[in-house]
Amino acid sequence: MERIRILPDAVQKKIAAGEVVEAPFSVVKELVENSIDAGATQVDIQVSEGGLKKIVVRDNGSGIHHDDMSLAVAEHATSKIRDIHDIERIGSYGFRGEALSSISAVSRITILSRRAEDEAGARLYGTEAGFETTGYAGAAGTTVIVENLFYNIPARKKFLKSMRSELRAIRETILKIAIPHPHIAFTLEADDGRRITLGKAESIGRRIEQIYGTGIMNDLCFVRLKDLKIAASGFFSKPHFLKSSRSMQILYVNKRAVEYKYLGFIITRAYEAVAVKGKYPAGIIFLDLDPGLVDVNIHPAKREVKLFDRRYIEQLITGLAEKALSREHTVQDRLFIPSEAEQGAPHPIEGESAPERPGFSSSSAQDAVPPPLVREPAELYHDVEESKRGKILGIAFGAYVVCERNDSIFFIDFHAAHERVIYDSLVRRGEKFESQALVFPVILELPIQDHALLLENIEKFSEIGFDIEDFSDYSIKISAVPALAGEADISGIFRDFFTSLHDEREPGGVSDKIAAAVACHAAKRAGDRLTHEDTDLLVGLIFREGVVLRCPHGRPFVYRIDRHDIERMFKRS
Repeated sequence: MERIRILPDAVQKKIAAGEVVEAPFSVVKELVENSIDAGATQVDIQVSEGGLKKIVVRDNGSGIHHDDMSLAVAEHATSKIRDIHDIERIGSYGFRGEALSSISAVSRITILSRRAEDEAGARLYGTEAGFETTGYAGAAGTTVIVENLFYNIPARKKFLKSMRSELRAIRETILKIAIPHPHIAFTLEADDGRRITLGKAESIGRRIEQIYGTGIMNDLCFVRLKDLKIAASGFFSKPHFLKSSRSMQILYVNKRAVEYKYLGFIITRAYEAVAVKGKYPAGIIFLDLDPGLVDVNIHPAKREVKLFDRRYIEQLITGLAEKALSREHTVQDRLFIPSEAEQGAPHPIEGESAPERPGFSSSSAQDAVPPPLVREPAELYHDVEESKRGKILGIAFGAYVVCERNDSIFFIDFHAAHERVIYDSLVRRGEKFESQALVFPVILELPIQDHALLLENIEKFSEIGFDIEDFSDYSIKISAVPALAGEADISGIFRDFFTSLHDEREPGGVSDKIAAAVACHAAKRAGDRLTHEDTDLLVGLIFREGVVLRCPHGRPFVYRIDRHDIERMFKRS
């Protein structure tokens, strides 16, 4: 082994910078937090090529004294702490010089700053030889320009995601920071235009509406708890509002969004009586406590914190969630029971067994169970021999086609089967789709994230027959839809699309998820009138060679009972 030696300063700086600057979103996070610490009420962000080419963060905060500008990018230089005791009670987002030093080690950085009380400020910019400072007479506040990020660490670039993914991470970072700061206005501009416009809001609730949509507060319940150590509050799901991802589960400690690995488990456990598998309640939680009771220095980027008593905090979060639930419903013995204020009979509980009939005990029922009749599910694919159309016997319960073929009885979920047929036609490459113009265009208001995601993928909607255009800040205008979806619930299509897009467990790309959402709403549903031609055509289509006998979401839609099973049940074999 080689001898131990001290690394050169340049290498030390790059290693330290790597702990703070993971990707472009890290730069945006650090700079925006600096702006907040500086008392800014307006923060404007611009990015080019996902932040790799250029990041600009401009604020109207207190600015940097012109004599201190050269210290702004120096290591261990800060305006936020004076001695070791300050580190133990950090009330700000970080040490201003710390982030700028790390960022300047992996990019070309320029800082423009002037205090409102000074006639002139300073401009600092990097050169090959170091940093130079000149005068600056621009607007009060600070502008930081970061260019060519990771130009001197090419290995770091290899591990970055696509520009679109990096931009999405930046957008999510800004929105997460914006929630506890409604008094600050934020904007984000990317290469091709404005992505975020958040004006000042009168409350955190209004800020949440800005981000997640105007009607979101109808789905959330605000609660608060307080004791001598801590003040806790949060916006939690009402029982009917469950999402397919944990995207609305966020914990803030003294207005800092932190990663707390137990958060999802705690919230889900509190909602276990009302939440179905794969659905998650919202929980945007704020903990305000003495800075001395929380250690924010266990992670270089301060994403994680160490709280004074984990069990106490978890009980507090659980208490908040249960208080939100008790506003409208009572949770007893893990069962969901509507409150007395709700009208009508209680809803049946999923999984609850039906009452036994008199004279028919559970033990005799067990003894009388016949051999399993339904083979679950039918083969995923059918070969050529199985592709012959069988005899349609009828429709059960207005939803299930009953078909006899090849010594078996098949039960076909018409809606799910119709979904598969429509989906397959939509994803078939090279096929032209007819559009149907809407007599009255549909205007949809979307949450910020969904609006941005739709605009990123608008061409994919056009490919299958949609005519969509950006209408206002966070709404779209739909003038035409695929002809096969002419009578479908348009808002439902987009709601399902975004739900599947945010669900990381659901397979398929964006085009597949658009097709699945359209197919779900365009397909005939239980109770719809079905003609003989409808059923004949559908059965013929699904039993063709190579057709997948599952709906686009993976649910099987054909079940089979074989003849010999029926004969055995009636003791004929």
